[in-house]
Amino acid sequence: MSDPETRLDRLNLRIRNNPVVASLIILGSIVIALSTFTNAAKNLLDLVMTETRPNINGEWKAEITYDWINAKYSETFTFNGDGEEVHGTVSFLGAKRGILEGKVSEGKLRFIAKTRESLGDWSNTKEVVHRYHGKISDDEIRFVMQSEGGFSEHVPIEFTAHRVPGTSR
Repeated sequence: MSDPETRLDRLNLRIRNNPVVASLIILGSIVIALSTFTNAAKNLLDLVMTETRPNINGEWKAEITYDWINAKYSETFTFNGDGEEVHGTVSFLGAKRGILEGKVSEGKLRFIAKTRESLGDWSNTKEVVHRYHGKISDDEIRFVMQSEGGFSEHVPIEFTAHRVPGTSR
């Protein structure tokens, strides 16, 4: 057997004759192959198993009893959007408010709305953030609304909104 002629030939000979280096190269190749295959398989699964957006676009109504005396109101929700994005309006005490930070995912809907609360007269007000979390089921959404801020503490309110017939978009 002749001596290696170039540096590359000598390096190649050393690697082949050293079982530790050869094992590390083989192990590295296996790890790279597995990670490439795993990522490719995950990407293919994501393409096949795309979650469909629940059909919430349209108008919804709910009878809501708030956490103070004689506070039962018929409230309206109007939802629009595509994908996970949700926008539209929600009424609070009968007045429409814009939906903020709306998101629908995995059969759940969440968004916030903001109002102002006064103490005595309207010269002294504080912002109240209403957080809505809903679970979607066909033509109803079971909500929990939590209000924070303002002048008083509020307990979570549970209610169910029903789709207004003929308003699906």
